[in-house]
Amino acid sequence: MAYFQFLGTGPSTPITDATGRNFRRRSSGLMQHIATYLLIDVTHDFDAQIEMALSVTHTCITNPSRDAAGGLGNLDRWTEHPVPLCVPTDLHEVLVSRYGPFQRLTHLETPPHTPTQVGDLEIVAFPVETTPDDGAPTTYGYRFDNGKKKVCYVSDVKHIPEASQPYLHDNDLLVVDAAGWDKDLPTHRGALNHLHDYVSWGNAKVRFTDIGRAAPPHTLASGTVRRLSHKADVAYDFLKLPLGR
Repeated sequence: MAYFQFLGTGPSTPITDATGRNFRRRSSGLMQHIATYLLIDVTHDFDAQIEMALSVTHTCITNPSRDAAGGLGNLDRWTEHPVPLCVPTDLHEVLVSRYGPFQRLTHLETPPHTPTQVGDLEIVAFPVETTPDDGAPTTYGYRFDNGKKKVCYVSDVKHIPEASQPYLHDNDLLVVDAAGWDKDLPTHRGALNHLHDYVSWGNAKVRFTDIGRAAPPHTLASGTVRRLSHKADVAYDFLKLPLGR
């Protein structure tokens, strides 16, 4: 059985002054298929998130900011076996310079736009943009394929380059940035103003993550999105979505 689990659905400053589904740790996810447990982003909330993930065999990182990668040292100390860090070389160099050196995290080169076998999954890294600053490190989205189901995860994104757009089409599950809620922020997308595109692109399910304080309480946010499309909803921490066998 394969599944995707949300380990956090919040912004860079987590929402901790709330309860239930409104309590949002920094955004992170787990893609599981057979014996592969691939952790997406390793946050400062790692200690709480690993209790739900249970196991990590591989990891990938969307960007080098502290909210996406600040827990890499925690993972390096926690694991008792080598864990491949599945990222493009340019991102790996930045991660090592900021958070390394690592003892058990090893680099598995994941060239952009190139299918790469990672355990029981095939993954593709693709660049997206959060800021027009030419000197900013590249941010990446990832598509995971287990041979039967495709999942695309793209958080911390404002602009999707033309070459990367096909990865957001025709997925069984698209997980995407909703920090701006009903409008785009300078470095993030909204949910409501892009929902029609995500559904029209042929995605069977759309779930929003990276949810900030611009969004209403979870029940209201979920109801609003679901009224716009039965294929879409707002994710919450520790939500687990089965993907079938």
